[in-house]
Amino acid sequence: MKLLIKLSGKVIDDEKQLDSVLAFVKQRYKKDKILIVHGGGKQTTLWMQKFSIKPRFINGLRYTDEQTLEIVVSILCGLINKFLVQKFINYGITKIIGLSCVDNKILITQLDKKLGFVGRKIKEINFGLLDLLLKKGYVILLSSVGLAKKENKFVVVNINADDVVSSVAIKFKPQKIIFLSDVEGVFDNRNNLIKCLSVKEINKLIRQKIVYGGMIPKLQSIKTLFSSANVKEVFITNNIWREGTKIIK
Repeated sequence: MKLLIKLSGKVIDDEKQLDSVLAFVKQRYKKDKILIVHGGGKQTTLWMQKFSIKPRFINGLRYTDEQTLEIVVSILCGLINKFLVQKFINYGITKIIGLSCVDNKILITQLDKKLGFVGRKIKEINFGLLDLLLKKGYVILLSSVGLAKKENKFVVVNINADDVVSSVAIKFKPQKIIFLSDVEGVFDNRNNLIKCLSVKEINKLIRQKIVYGGMIPKLQSIKTLFSSANVKEVFITNNIWREGTKIIK
């Protein structure tokens, strides 16, 4: 089986949740191909505050100027990615490699000028290196920093981790995708967990403002998964062993 897992920054900071992920991956990585995309929004915000930079968000997405970009790259590609690799190795998962979407030009995006150094629309996906590593039995940890063209030159950009998931899924073609965060799933207007949700119902939830903030770009990315990657099922959960909200076509 091919598994695509997205880890939010809050999961990375939660020792209990991260241990659960490590146990899950250790149980499955010798028989399954596992690709993990990680964010790091929480950690980025903390480091911005250390440098007295006020975070700014537009429709749930981080505005990224040059100063913010330096922090994003340092935290996601360096601090988070490499310490995650260390944790996997210490847990006995030694065939593990940490990369960013800059490496081998994995993702080339279109610069979203309203958001600064942020890549939104994916222009090119180069999956060859990832495919080679997955076939060799490696678990891949992929940070959500990629490339975009600005004045005919490549620049490093911040990419929403959910967009990275929806992009690499096109080439990876996973049977199952898990979005793991501190949120149990998607909730209705009475604050009840929605156990099963169709793609058609996503628009209704957004239109009626039942979902908001970072959940909006997450659900929009998931919609893309069903239309472009032919995914069968997607899960949003705060426990990798439980389904949370299951999203189907």
